[in-house]
Amino acid sequence: MEQLTGTAPRADVWFLLEYTGRWGKQALQESSIPDEVKAYLNAQLKLIPHSRLLLIQKDKGHRAGLSFFAALPAVNPPALYRFHLDGCEALLTLDLVQLVAQHPSFESARSEEPLLVSCTNGLRDRCCALHGMATYQALEAAYPGLLWQSTHHGGHRFAANLLHLPYGISYGRLRPDSAPEVVQMALEGRIAFYSYRGRTIYVEPVQAAEALLRRGLGIEGVTALRLQHSQDLGKGHWRVQFATADELYEIAIQRQETGARVPVSCGEEATVPVVEYSLVEHSQS
Repeated sequence: MEQLTGTAPRADVWFLLEYTGRWGKQALQESSIPDEVKAYLNAQLKLIPHSRLLLIQKDKGHRAGLSFFAALPAVNPPALYRFHLDGCEALLTLDLVQLVAQHPSFESARSEEPLLVSCTNGLRDRCCALHGMATYQALEAAYPGLLWQSTHHGGHRFAANLLHLPYGISYGRLRPDSAPEVVQMALEGRIAFYSYRGRTIYVEPVQAAEALLRRGLGIEGVTALRLQHSQDLGKGHWRVQFATADELYEIAIQRQETGARVPVSCGEEATVPVVEYSLVEHSQS
């Protein structure tokens, strides 16, 4: 089976906007959100490197207003901001660039609660319809009102996909029987290795290096590792340094294509090569 290691979608900033209408394949563009708001959001996203927008919703009764989140996994410590808006037009008064810069005027919107988001956008991809909704329903039963449904994160073939924000932790291949344990570990500040795709703030090889190091040493703590340095050595080899509170770890990894190919998604004819990462060398000081 294709490795999950190093497959997380890439993003330093996640914006999440509550929208209870139908999600199309191109969720924002096909929504009934006013064109002025769509244009504003798209313009702000272009100004913020490695930023992503998801539409989200919950299975709950009608309530006034809507929620909007900004998750910043790349800052230290990761930060989450939550806003309750009267409507989508209120976004026009939010300077998202200043928000990402953590301007003091947004301090009152900071939230210490975890944000867990499961992709259920079945119209975007059949894999998410097949596994996403069943997994979300199991999680809703186990943790009522905790999780949000969302539009596409990235990586259809790894559905069901889950994001743990503000840390930018990506999980894949969740199933109704396994997902509750992953969420419980997330609430305890731990990473479930068997479903771990990587952290969205890292490029693919660094994601893989962190996952391999965590698994090899049993480092479960969400905030236990900090990236110090990474170097592309060429020909599929990388050297990466991570630090804990007490140790510095340096590992060398290798990226190889196995020669096999897998469908991009459920029912797709297009394929991509299967990639594997392996640990070449490890040292600590």
